[in-house]
Amino acid sequence: MKRRAFIAALGGAVAYPLAAYGQPDGGRERALQIRILRLQAETVAVMIGSFIREIEVQVGLTTQLPWSDRTRDKRRFDEMMEQRRFDAKRLLRQVPAITELSQLDADGHEQMRESRPAIDAEPERGGDYSNDPKFTEAVAHKVYYGPVYFRRESEPYMTLSVAGPRRDFGVSVAEVNLKFIWDVVSQIKIGEHGRAYVVDGQGRLIAHPDISLVLRNTDLSHLPQVQAALARATGKPTDQIQEAEDIRGRRVLTAYAPVTPLSWLVFVELPVEEADALAQ
Repeated sequence: MKRRAFIAALGGAVAYPLAAYGQPDGGRERALQIRILRLQAETVAVMIGSFIREIEVQVGLTTQLPWSDRTRDKRRFDEMMEQRRFDAKRLLRQVPAITELSQLDADGHEQMRESRPAIDAEPERGGDYSNDPKFTEAVAHKVYYGPVYFRRESEPYMTLSVAGPRRDFGVSVAEVNLKFIWDVVSQIKIGEHGRAYVVDGQGRLIAHPDISLVLRNTDLSHLPQVQAALARATGKPTDQIQEAEDIRGRRVLTAYAPVTPLSWLVFVELPVEEADALAQ
C-alpha cells in the first residue's frame, strides 16, 4: 500500500463532526461524543491492521519457492536464489515500510538478505535462527509479529515473519519501519486539541503526534484508561473508562479499539473542556 494513499484514506475516514451531535440531554450528549470517539478509534485500528496485513501478504509472496539442495543440483539452486533475490528487491521497491528482508531455509539458517542502501545489515548474514521466535513462531503459526524495537534509538520497528506453505519453503523475515503508523496518527484531526495514539500489548507508546514521546520509549501502562483496556484485552472483566487524565494531566474523554491481528490498542482522546464547549 502506498504511503500517501494510506494516509489520505485514513484522514478522510475519521472526519466525524464532533460539534454536530449536541443534544439538550447532557448525558445523551456525552454518550454520543464517546461513541464518535470510539468510531474514530475503530476506524484507525482497522486501517492500521489492514496496513500490517497488506505487508504480511506481500512478504508471503516471497515464500513461494522450496529451498533447493546446493550439493545435489547447483544450477537449480542458483536459479532459485536468483528468483528469490528478484522477489526480495521487488518487495523493497513496492513496500516502502520494509527496510530489510531475510530469507531462512527449512532449518532456520539465513540464506539471503536484501536491505535498502541506507540500512546497515545486522547481525551478520548467514546466521542460525533455528531457535529464534522469528523462525519458530512463524513455523508454528505461519506468521510472527515481533515486539516493537528502536533501531539506532530513533525510529520504531517491528519484525514480521511469514512461513511458506510447507516447511521446505522456509520463512521470510521483514523489518518494518513503524514511522508510517506515526505519519497516519499525526494527521488525524480530533477537534482542536484531541489526540490519537497507539500502544502495544504492554502499554508502551508506539505512535503519537509528539514523536519525541515515542522515541523516549514512553510507558503509558500507568494511565487508568490504558490499564483498563489492557485488562479487557486479556479477558478480565473490567469497566471501560470513558473519562480520565491523559499523559499531560488533562481531563479527557477517551475511547479505544484493538488493532487486529496485533495486540496493539488505538486510543482517541478529547479534552473534556473542549468537548463541553463543542456541545454548547
